[in-house]
Amino acid sequence: MVSRRVSLLDLGRAVGDGWCAFVRGAVRGEVLLVPGGSLGIGGEAFPDMNFGYVFAADGAGEAMRRFHRLLRERRLPGSIAVLSPAAEEAAEAAAGLGLVAGGSIPFMCVHAADARHVEHEHVVERVADLVGVMDAADVLGDAYEIEPDWVRSMLGPTFPDLPNADVFLTRREGRALAAAGTGRSGATVGIYAVGTRQAHRRRGAAAAAVSAALDHHVRGGAHLFGLLSAPDAEPLYASLGFAVVDHARLWHVEGP
Repeated sequence: MVSRRVSLLDLGRAVGDGWCAFVRGAVRGEVLLVPGGSLGIGGEAFPDMNFGYVFAADGAGEAMRRFHRLLRERRLPGSIAVLSPAAEEAAEAAAGLGLVAGGSIPFMCVHAADARHVEHEHVVERVADLVGVMDAADVLGDAYEIEPDWVRSMLGPTFPDLPNADVFLTRREGRALAAAGTGRSGATVGIYAVGTRQAHRRRGAAAAAVSAALDHHVRGGAHLFGLLSAPDAEPLYASLGFAVVDHARLWHVEGP
């Protein structure tokens, strides 16, 4: 459970900045940081690879307009998550831009002191080389039914050397089964790109990867973790101590 007060503005800013850190090595990537929002472009034709966060009412409309303009210039689809403090201003801008509403999604967090370690029999490793990056791409491609080459491009060949980005892989007999990515901004860590091969779901592989990520960053001094959860994944994150602190409104920029 969340035992302390959480600033949605600070948490949203940090999770958005963490996403930008996670995709900073993308081959066709681009990062845009503006007052009230952040956009990290993975550069591929999958909307969740080109993702923006809008977290503050002050500047929300301008953030939406700039995100939309950049994605249209790049001829890319994208998604924008808007936290409740910025919802009204962002919705007004979205209507003027013709963005497509995508419902809401739980925004969850856990303090380091409340994070739960999951006991499991899986082997989890922190990716340290390009072989691990390629294995993570294969897992996420299968999990999200997208081209693994898109994920390889989004992570990029320099991913293992990025200072604030990591991927954790759950393996069985050497084969990667699940992945969990992280991006750090100060003492806050965002969780992204969590996925399990479709044939191995609901066996604890993803929980093991996320748990290992939490353990790693707690040892490194992280104080707070945040993520956007698909509704059906909420129980997984709750089992690790995460609690819902907001529901973000999703807006989509359609591709050409």
